[in-house]
Amino acid sequence: MSSVILNSNANSALVNTLLSSASLSNPNVYSTMDITPPHSTTYSEHQPSNGNVPVRSNTTNFQLNKYGIISQILLTYKKSYQNVAGDRVLGTPQNDFFNCVEKIELLSSSRVVSTLTKVDFMSLFSNLENGKMTVIQENLLQSKASAVAVVANQVSPDFVFTAPLVFGFMRDINTQLNASFLEPMSIRVTWGKDWNLSENFVAGIVGSVKEPVLSVRYKNYAEDANAQILAENFDKPTLNMLSTRFYDENRQSVLSTTNLTNPLSIQVELKNTECVQDFYVVLIKTDPNTAQGATTTVPSDVLDPTPQVIDSITFTGSGAEILTLNREQLNYGRIDADGFSYGQDVSTNNNKLYNIVKFQTGIHGYNMLSNTISLREINAPRITVNFTPTESANVSRYYAYIVEDTSAIYSITSATGALASSLSN
Repeated sequence: MSSVILNSNANSALVNTLLSSASLSNPNVYSTMDITPPHSTTYSEHQPSNGNVPVRSNTTNFQLNKYGIISQILLTYKKSYQNVAGDRVLGTPQNDFFNCVEKIELLSSSRVVSTLTKVDFMSLFSNLENGKMTVIQENLLQSKASAVAVVANQVSPDFVFTAPLVFGFMRDINTQLNASFLEPMSIRVTWGKDWNLSENFVAGIVGSVKEPVLSVRYKNYAEDANAQILAENFDKPTLNMLSTRFYDENRQSVLSTTNLTNPLSIQVELKNTECVQDFYVVLIKTDPNTAQGATTTVPSDVLDPTPQVIDSITFTGSGAEILTLNREQLNYGRIDADGFSYGQDVSTNNNKLYNIVKFQTGIHGYNMLSNTISLREINAPRITVNFTPTESANVSRYYAYIVEDTSAIYSITSATGALASSLSN
């Protein structure tokens, strides 16, 4: 039977055309497979260089070792609460990481190379598949509570959280940074201001973030393989490397009404002029809890880190409508190469990051540059976010964030190891 099939294929014009293609590859030819040279894997803990007691709205700095290729960075910190009166079971609320951290920056010789804000983290996490999201949900986003009630004026047990810091460089093994060659690198954490928010919030409870530590996974090759990396990457004056970075547009807001049937919209004008691969739309509101400062007429200044439901979005530019998508269509925004889309299990993720909508120009996770939209070539680009308020008693202010995952070319100077952004459009 095999000969019949093979003879039939031999007479097929389609098969013969494909056999003559330069794309032909035989998967059973062993020598065509990539073989990676052996390497060592080492985790190194980095203590803050400016003290390990974080302060609201201040920064904590970590100096990275010039040791090897950085393949993973984990930020771990502890949080506790001091009770004010009575016996209470104290605990952190869902998504408390976005209350504790405002932004995290990657620096090379004191120059900011890449930044992840809290809405950038929201966008990154919302784009993950269920398996990857489960790890983050369990170790970073889900609420944690003390096992027993904490008496008045006593401190709760420490709750431990770990966040992965995935900058654009680390999303592709080909662009992971070689810290041993580059100029001294560091991580700068800017802390948020809403540390006191807790599960079952009561005014007067004080939250504290403490003992931040950075765990970095370094990869080192043997001397001959490392020499090959340096020789081939830096045989010219500069190495130009394609990667990505986030850009956040200026947020826009609107006050809600108490009429739940009255839809609202927020229009955000896009000021960025770079090449955008993916757009994320994040809608969050001020916390409607009156104990945190909100009233029926004046909204609180404390943001609820739970993304809200978006009904639809409209993207316009150069006098034309580029797209209009409703919520059901936006659920298919993370399109894969096979035409299907990725998503997250709504029933298991209390973080509600699945409410963040995305529309992409290329293919989900396909490669570093599957496609882009150059905003510099579009006149007056705008995104309109349509939604329906959810509160029935207190007035809230809704904020719309447009997060853009942009392409960027970084240059590494071969003589000094200086890393800098060289081209973004």
